[in-house]
Amino acid sequence: MVSPDSTVVGSQAPWQVEVADSVSEIPPEVWRKLAPPDDPLYEYALFQAMERTGIGPDAYRYLVLRQGQRIRAVLPTCVHRALALEDALGNEGRRALRPLHRIMGRPLRIRLLLCGHLLGEGRVLRADGLDESAPHLLVEAVRRLSASMGTRWTLFKDFPQADLEWLDPALRRAGYFRAPGLPDARVALHATTFEEYVSGLSRNNRSTARRNLARFSEHHDVTTEVRERFDDLVPAMMPLYAAVLDHAESRLDVWTPEFLSLLSTDPRISAKTVTCWQQDRLVAFLVCLFGEKSAVAIRIGIDYDCSRELRLYQVTYYRGIDEAIRMGMAEINLTQTAYEAKRKMGCHLVPFEHAVTHSNPVCRTILRHVFPMALNRSGGRGQDGSRG
Repeated sequence: MVSPDSTVVGSQAPWQVEVADSVSEIPPEVWRKLAPPDDPLYEYALFQAMERTGIGPDAYRYLVLRQGQRIRAVLPTCVHRALALEDALGNEGRRALRPLHRIMGRPLRIRLLLCGHLLGEGRVLRADGLDESAPHLLVEAVRRLSASMGTRWTLFKDFPQADLEWLDPALRRAGYFRAPGLPDARVALHATTFEEYVSGLSRNNRSTARRNLARFSEHHDVTTEVRERFDDLVPAMMPLYAAVLDHAESRLDVWTPEFLSLLSTDPRISAKTVTCWQQDRLVAFLVCLFGEKSAVAIRIGIDYDCSRELRLYQVTYYRGIDEAIRMGMAEINLTQTAYEAKRKMGCHLVPFEHAVTHSNPVCRTILRHVFPMALNRSGGRGQDGSRG
């Protein structure tokens, strides 16, 4: 870790913020104590895998808040030095940028410091009872880090209300504004069997689920299975992932074969993949991460040529839900977008917000009015899985 950015002396030990270049500089037992309980997205080894395998950001940094020698909070961040703005804004943002693209003849690229989690819900990993100066120290450390990394944009991405409220006095003082994020779609799992889960859906959604499953079963050359080890399938998975990525609303991360392989082979990461086969050809997959009682369906890949006919999007998620029930999970997070299809699976929506600023005060004023309108708010691509 580098030297502290800033220090406040309290009634006991001084508070200070340091910058770590890797999660590996933070003791794993400290990380796990501060991380959200039972959230597999915040598994220590997952952050190590993201760092090692080049899935998007140019650098990772971790702001570490100490009280004396004790680590009391950690804010993960990552740096994009040339992110295409359209990849951050989604479809509505792309439409807004088209006139500018025609003038410039190339994508508009930005230097972005992203605070939170690249792959999901953003959080400050923090202990209880922090000093009221703690959020101000962290937000000031974000400003210093942004200046040192040469980023102009700073985004606290997909934060729940409780975390943004804790940060809010510091964010407002630093010139941040709020913008709506896309919610997560989550299924509370009260059932003990998949049939019990289907029976518990509303009448219309129950009929939809059984109709989709029956449509899949009409094809005698298709099967599904769940694999704990899937690194041998990565070459077949990558084209299916790329097809979904082409339809994605945003592309802050681009998975690599090395990252998928690590999800399979690192014993510290509890990952499984639902696979759908047509004869001996892989036509869909869904990567799921598992905690003690919570699961996350984190990425999907689909062969669009047969997706609608086989109901691949729905059937793949159904099998993921089935596996979560079998493992005794209390909830599975199906993440963002394609909400119409996910509501029919019994999902409820968990809202998030962004906090955004720019180093240029004039740009900041313009963005305060333009940025929320440019963000995609619907996430409502087609039920065949334009993005999952």
